[in-house]
Amino acid sequence: MVLKKFTWPAELTLSLIGGKWKGLILNLLLTGESKRFGELKKLSRGISAKILAKHLKELEFDGLITRMVTGTDKPRIVYAPTERSRSLAPVLAAMQQWGQEHLDVYGDNATANEATGREAGGPFPEGSIREPSFRAGQTESARPIPDIALVS
Repeated sequence: MVLKKFTWPAELTLSLIGGKWKGLILNLLLTGESKRFGELKKLSRGISAKILAKHLKELEFDGLITRMVTGTDKPRIVYAPTERSRSLAPVLAAMQQWGQEHLDVYGDNATANEATGREAGGPFPEGSIREPSFRAGQTESARPIPDIALVS
């Protein structure tokens, strides 16, 4: 195993649970009993079996979940959280709470508000690094040029 030097402690956390699916997989395992691959696939709508298998292997390698084989005649493989991943539960809960509070700005409603012409600050907050996409019929020449502050 290669040890990586992190410049910011939260970088470690993000490297372990970052991405679209790992947080969801951990949350599903932390909020109930151990689950089989098929159950996780059903509960994680939109994820392919290949990506789910990849993330499960990574989470197991990182010590955040365990893979257990039960039964002898008809073996069943189930995944369960480890004590280390249980310590991430408050982090995941805080991330979920923050996301819930800001869905109107960053979620599907933000796109709907842009389509309806909402101008009160636009769909993105001031200082956002996101750049709004072109509206239908808008050409690249109509794209606003950002203000650039030169530092001397």
